[in-house]
Amino acid sequence: MLFPEAGETGLKKGKRKFIKCSRSRLNGCRQTLKYLHKYGTRPQCSRMVSVIVKAVLLVHFLQLIAEVACQSPCSDYFQYIQNDTNNETVGLIQIRSPPKGVALQLSVKMSIAAALPTKYVGRLELNQPAGRTVQAIMQGKPLRYKIYFPLREPIPSLTGNGPIVTIITLNHTLYPPGTYPLVNRETTNIETVPRQPISTVATTTPVNKQENNLDCGRPSNLNKVNPLIAGGVKTRPGQWPWVAAIFVSKRNFGFYCGGSLVSNRHVITAAHCTKFDKADLHPSSFMVALGRYRLRDWNEKDSVNREVAEYKVHPNYNMDDNADSDLAVFILKQRVEYSAVIRPICLWSGSSELENVVGMIGSVVGWGQDELGNRYVQEPRLSKSPIISQEDCLRSNDNFITVTSNRTFCAGFRDGTGPCNGDSGSGFVIHDIITNRYYLRGVVSMSLGTYNEIMPCDLTQYVVYVDVAKYMNWIQTQMSYDIRR
Repeated sequence: MLFPEAGETGLKKGKRKFIKCSRSRLNGCRQTLKYLHKYGTRPQCSRMVSVIVKAVLLVHFLQLIAEVACQSPCSDYFQYIQNDTNNETVGLIQIRSPPKGVALQLSVKMSIAAALPTKYVGRLELNQPAGRTVQAIMQGKPLRYKIYFPLREPIPSLTGNGPIVTIITLNHTLYPPGTYPLVNRETTNIETVPRQPISTVATTTPVNKQENNLDCGRPSNLNKVNPLIAGGVKTRPGQWPWVAAIFVSKRNFGFYCGGSLVSNRHVITAAHCTKFDKADLHPSSFMVALGRYRLRDWNEKDSVNREVAEYKVHPNYNMDDNADSDLAVFILKQRVEYSAVIRPICLWSGSSELENVVGMIGSVVGWGQDELGNRYVQEPRLSKSPIISQEDCLRSNDNFITVTSNRTFCAGFRDGTGPCNGDSGSGFVIHDIITNRYYLRGVVSMSLGTYNEIMPCDLTQYVVYVDVAKYMNWIQTQMSYDIRR
């Protein structure tokens, strides 16, 4: 880690087909629309999807509930739209005259008359990038969202005819300019229960159980003060409890890469950290240290060392000089117990669109090479960097054209600070001030090089990261894999 001294997206343009609801699909829907506003109530049309919009700024509160169906009286609020390219049906929500300059929260609750075959529960996204959406709101235009359903059939409705009813809740928050939470973080709840009246459902079970884990993405109680120290250099034990140090036996168990603990048995790192002189390393070659602060102190109190049972490299990774799919998941032989200095990072749970996080500041912590030429430092150091747009990255240096992809992102101040040799595999995490948690958005992959042995990384250029949000399905699959030994 080097430091100095002191237009609408989603549905493609073209023909769009508005779908009419069949009588069977509308069975059980009522001709009601509840429009709750602090100024009054007006009934209008039928119920299919429950939409809650909340805007909160200190004591300011506005709530809008619309229960709508795909009949024409509801077309001002909700429509089913079909993309002729792939015949996918999505929901289009439109909120007229949303409040300006405050956080807007949308909650959509839907039910399906079937059990979901996978963990995918659909997603709720803005109809255009966050910046353009905020600009449209300031101009008095409607707020629009898209709902992607988990199944093509049946389309979610209020009631189901099968013996199993799956209830899904999708949440989305849009923040105004000048705030720095996890923008457009999407949360999801799901419950599968025997068919019964909706009013009898008392609880829900989150799909992403990790996010509801009290240990996820939060420093220990030892660090209740602001975890970011001025100057961005020093760290404290337990301040970044998900940071892992990876050692390899081929280098006399020398420090090799960084990583991020995402469960009590899984560590995410870079795929190139599984190679030595371009040859695959055997899992037994690795030792992963968790809760480690002083890098070479193998007897450090509260720190634990774990052997690797197996690792999974993303199938699209190749050893060419490209950061795409430079991702690996280590499966530890033995589970770790969470403690004050060992806790997992939260996996990304919001939109995967890069433009939604451009400009946000992320943190990277590691023991990598410093500005004095030391191959590693004894105590982990912190570097903070802003995410930049793909266009700005490519325009900054022609070399980025060959090393980036639509599944990577660039970040950095280009001031000589940032991750360097030894920081590969370390996590790029973003803090959400609403949940007070950190979320893993990127993994350190590569930087442009120099011919300077003391400073081999050109940190006057951006650093390239694997965009973890683009690989969530693959990561979840690897985390569900259990070694039976």
